[in-house]
Amino acid sequence: MRTWRVGTISMGVSLVGLGMILLISQIANMNMTTILLSWWPLLFIILGVEILFYIYFSRKESSFVKYDILSILFVGLLGTTGIILILLTSSGIMDQVRAAVQSEEKTVNLPGFNEKAGKDIHRVVLDSGSYPLTVESGTDEEVSIFGTYDELVTVDAESLLKKTEDYLMVERNGDTLYISFKDLPVQNSLLVGGRTNLKATLIIPAELSLEINGQSTDLVLKPRQLLSNWSVKDSGYLSVYLQENSDIKIEAKGVEELEGPENSWKTTEIKEEDTNEEGTEKKNGTLKSGKGKHILTVFDTYKVNVHYP
Repeated sequence: MRTWRVGTISMGVSLVGLGMILLISQIANMNMTTILLSWWPLLFIILGVEILFYIYFSRKESSFVKYDILSILFVGLLGTTGIILILLTSSGIMDQVRAAVQSEEKTVNLPGFNEKAGKDIHRVVLDSGSYPLTVESGTDEEVSIFGTYDELVTVDAESLLKKTEDYLMVERNGDTLYISFKDLPVQNSLLVGGRTNLKATLIIPAELSLEINGQSTDLVLKPRQLLSNWSVKDSGYLSVYLQENSDIKIEAKGVEELEGPENSWKTTEIKEEDTNEEGTEKKNGTLKSGKGKHILTVFDTYKVNVHYP
């Protein structure tokens, strides 16, 4: 009496088909995921045909038909894998995984920003955003920004930042130039979590006054030969680099830590209201370099560290 095991043919066809897919993908350098997504439904068709034949031949007394459980489980596993791939593709997760595997993290130059201040501009108001920033005074009349950022680069992907407007907002209003750094988009957050790193340097003419909203980020100031007044509010770690011939007076108000050369800071009386929510006392202090003709005022900053050459 002839015995027919349902599932054996389906498993054989599955193994042959899977082997052909692997061979073709290696020779033709094709995307195996795309082939699997279009091929796997045939497994259920083949298995269904086998079951129909089982129903037909089971009516004959001369045949003995039974199920090959191992083969059916193997075919079911391949089919389930195909279903999972389709769900991942339709949800966009597969595209993120594919992009992350094919990508390479590189440090790329920021699109440069250069704008002549002119005689009408007397003040710059800066929102540093959530990225560390270095600010320097310069001798030119231009306000300029340059720096780098980290980017996941793929073969066919476009650059994350193509132009200045992609990371910077600049607006002129009266005698003031407003500059604000935008938050950069997160790339492939599934595999590469976190935001994009950005490091920038801003250079402004020494005769322009400057107001910085630090948003609790770290800032580096290099006033050099400052010819106007600067102010910084709500910074994290603020590092100030002075030159030997700097003519600057630093006034710190509501700062938790003051650091610099020995006996350089003169702290003033601490008031009870000058405390933060955690009860940490804040300090008020002054530091003078030269005659202190121009003033750098620091408000509500965690730490101010002054460096001399």
